[in-house]
Amino acid sequence: MRLPDAHMVHPAAMKNIRTKEAAEAVLLELPSVLAAHVREDIYGHPREVHLLVAPGPDVRHLARDVRELLEERLGVPVDQRVISIAQLAPGKAGVLPEKMDGGQPFRAAARPDASGIAHAAVDAVGAACDEQRLTFNGLDTSLANGQVSVVARLGFAGEEFSGNGSGLDSDQGRLRATASAVLHAATLACKEKIRWELDGVAVVRALERDYVLVAVLAVSPRLGRQPLLLAGAHPAEDGLETATALAVLKAANRVLARGLEA
Repeated sequence: MRLPDAHMVHPAAMKNIRTKEAAEAVLLELPSVLAAHVREDIYGHPREVHLLVAPGPDVRHLARDVRELLEERLGVPVDQRVISIAQLAPGKAGVLPEKMDGGQPFRAAARPDASGIAHAAVDAVGAACDEQRLTFNGLDTSLANGQVSVVARLGFAGEEFSGNGSGLDSDQGRLRATASAVLHAATLACKEKIRWELDGVAVVRALERDYVLVAVLAVSPRLGRQPLLLAGAHPAEDGLETATALAVLKAANRVLARGLEA
């Protein structure tokens, strides 16, 4: 699949508009994309990418092209797992609404085939946008007698939950205390339907950048008889504690909806 020429959206112009608007404009350059909706994280980077596409393209290859295109144009790393694609079934037609069923506005391509979007595809993307996720609301850290104590605040389903963690006042101690606090808050937010435990945390060097890498164990009947090992990573330049919290949430949110199924 041929990507749009780089001159269509000049990199310098990206500095003058929000990442969301830039990303949606870039995505609509792809000929198969009929509508796009992007949500940003607290740093303005894409954390959810939802697309409506025409019949035909292989969605696995399209997801890779989308990731590469966004990374090239926006200059930020994009996790391919945050890309959700709903593809029209051949022969089904509907009317393109102004908003998704979840109430989230999206941008549609100004192409003749945009009016042929099937309602089923719109429903799928609306549901994906409304999927409940744990969100990072902040950290509070205190020191006493060589120990660091961390309180992590997470948002979930319109409520805020706080979790605690502690450890020795060292880089590794701070990482583990932060990760443990986030996992404690996550367990409370899930009403203990999913229990989260820390398996390990470390700072690793990859592609000329430092990342915080976290391994998390998820325990739930919905996820199988054995604890499920998950991993998440986030660039360390955001600060070790913040990067640790966001890495934990990247791991946890991958299976959150499945673990909470009734």
